[in-house]
Amino acid sequence: LREGILQWPKEIRNIIAGGFAGMIAKSVVAPFDRIKILYQVSSAQFHIWRIPAIAKNIVQREGLTALWKGNTATLIRVFPYSGIQFMVFDRCKTFLLREQELEYMKARAINPQTPKPRWGLSPLESLFAGMTAGAGSVIAPY
Repeated sequence: LREGILQWPKEIRNIIAGGFAGMIAKSVVAPFDRIKILYQVSSAQFHIWRIPAIAKNIVQREGLTALWKGNTATLIRVFPYSGIQFMVFDRCKTFLLREQELEYMKARAINPQTPKPRWGLSPLESLFAGMTAGAGSVIAPY
C-alpha cells in the first residue's frame, strides 16, 4: 500500500496529506468553535474563564459528541481548502528552491570556487508562497 501511494503524483499526496491535517486540526478545536458560535448567537458577555463551565453544561445536556456538532460540514469544507493550500505552498517552495539551485549551478559553472549558498526561502519568498497558497486554496474549491 505504501509503495502504491508513493507512486502517486506528489501533488495528489500533498492534497491528501494537507486535507487530513486540516481536518485533524479543525476537529481538535471544534469544541472551542462550538462555544464561540454559542456566544456569537447569544447576548451573553464573553468571559474566557466561563469556557469550561459552558463545555460541561453542553456535555451534561446534549452529550460529549455535542461539542463536535456541525463538525462534519466543516470537515467537508476544510479538506479541499487545506489540501490545496498545502499543495500550492509546496509547489511554490519547490519552484523557488529550484531557481536558487539553478542560479548556484550557473555561478559555479563560471567560477568553480563559488561558495555554496544558504538554502531556504527568504521571508519575502515565504510570504509569496503563503499568499499564493492562501489565494489558491480559497478560490479553487468554488
